[in-house]
Parts: sequence; C-alpha cells; structure tokens
Amino acid sequence: MYKRERSLPGKSKREFRARSVRAGTGKAMFGYIVPCKKQLGEADSKIFGSYYCGLCKAMGRQCSQLSRLGLSYDASFLAMVLSAVTGEEHEEREERCIVHPLKKRPCIKRDTSVDYAACTGVMLMYLKLLDDVRDEHSIKALFAMSLMSGGARRARKRYPDEYAYIKKCLDELSAVESENDYDIDRAADCFARILQRLFTPDFITDKNTRRALDWFGYNIGRWIFVLDAVNDLEKDYRNHEYNPLLGDFDGGDISAYREKCAKELEVSLTYTLGNAASSFELIDIKRNGSVLGAMIYDSLRLKQQAVLNKGDNNGSI
Repeated sequence: MYKRERSLPGKSKREFRARSVRAGTGKAMFGYIVPCKKQLGEADSKIFGSYYCGLCKAMGRQCSQLSRLGLSYDASFLAMVLSAVTGEEHEEREERCIVHPLKKRPCIKRDTSVDYAACTGVMLMYLKLLDDVRDEHSIKALFAMSLMSGGARRARKRYPDEYAYIKKCLDELSAVESENDYDIDRAADCFARILQRLFTPDFITDKNTRRALDWFGYNIGRWIFVLDAVNDLEKDYRNHEYNPLLGDFDGGDISAYREKCAKELEVSLTYTLGNAASSFELIDIKRNGSVLGAMIYDSLRLKQQAVLNKGDNNGSI
C-alpha cells in the first residue's frame, strides 16, 4: 500500500533523504486523543480532568518538575484506561498548581497506572526530542530535551524495558524513513507497536485482559500514525519531509491529492477504530466506563472527521 522507492517530484533522492527522517517518529503520538467536551458532559469532563491534573502532578513527582512540560491528553487517556482496568484504590484531592493558582482542581493520587503513564509519557517525549536533534539538528528540540533529560533518566530507571522498546521502535521507524520506503503499513506498524507495549504493563497480569489491551493499543497507535500522515501531508510536502503518503504523488495539486488520500483512507481508519472499540468491549472496566466510552466511540471519531475534512484539529474538540 503506497509503497514506492523514489523521491518526490522535482527533488533529487539525495536531497530528499537528507531531510526525510521525520514523519511519525516524534510528532505522531501527541494531539489526536482529545476529549470532546460536548460529548463527555460536565461530570465526565471533570473525571478526565482529574486524571489530567493527577498525571501532571505525577510527572513532577516521579520524574521532574520540568518534565511536566510534556503533559498530554494522550498520556492521560493511557492512565485512565489502565486505571479502569486495575480498579486500584486511589485518592482524589483538590489541589492548586502554578497554572491554576486560585482555584483548586481534583487530582488523582496514589494510582499505579497514573504513575506509569507519567513515566512512559516523559520517556516517549524525550525520545521524540532526541530523534529531532539527531535527524534535524533542531536547536529548539535540543533545548527542550535538556529540560526533560533529568526526568527521562529517572523514568528510565523505573521502566528500563519500556524505554529500550520505545527507542527500538523509533529507530526502526527512522530506518523506514531514511530508506524512503513509502509503505505506510510498515511505517505505521513501528509506531503502533509502541502503543501496543505501553497498554500492556507488567502490573496487569490477567492473560485475557492483556490480549485485549494488546490489540487495543496496537490499533490506537496505528490510527494515530495514519491520521497524522494525512493531517501533515501538505506541510511535509512543502518542507521536503518524509511522509509515507507522498509515495504515489506525481506532482500537481497537493491539496487535491490530500483530499484523495483522505477519502481512500477513511474506511481503513474507521475500521482501525472499530478494532480498538471491539477490543475495549472485551475488557472488564471497573471504573470510568462512561468517559472512556465517550472518548472511544465519539471523541476519536469526531477527531478523525475533523482531520479528514480539514476542520479544527488542534486541541480539544
């Protein structure tokens, strides 16, 4: 699917390869799993917010205060799913923070899943920045990486196997990109396996649950990667950056080509979300079923529509 070993129209293969190692390695994970506030409602939005704020606090506690700059909805979703699976007793406290100094907000505390998501989220962000520095010589990424390096080291000590696995998959993805391999399935598989691993931590031991979470994480990862490729197609073409969807582009109107790709991939993306939803239904959810259901069945679908239709695809929907 979309596989072709050649450079883009009007650009030499040597020139393109020099700038191609990028799409998906760093920018993929973040910004696609966002809560749709209208669909969640007030009560569920408050629950999601308690995990988001709890994750921010956990990043500071488990990693470093500066690592809280890598806070994301995506890691909050990971924390909430795993917390719902374990059903572990935790605390919920009203606390202030530097962003909200006047009004206390609910925070989930003493939850293994939240602490795990904090560490893995920091590691993934750090390795993304490391990849940007290595492949793009980005000064901005180097500065951000320096801010998060201490937290990443602490997270790596707690989860060395996860760190090594994330790095391995990102290195494989960089190899796909440096080869100018336009097989989107091969590229997406590298990133999907990262989410597959992160959704199956060692503290979840039931085999059937792990099997369902394994397939759930893989499909969420694949969905994120392919949707990101569509979203960034025009920008990547303008910046001479790798994008697996550019393999079949022979020149002409890049906007029209993006629209063509969006239509062709809509069925595949919907099918991938369906696989994730089917896996979710096999999991014994012990808490927060309403908010997770709204996220999986509504928020992600609406996010997909927004990206494919070139709508507002930044931040909460």
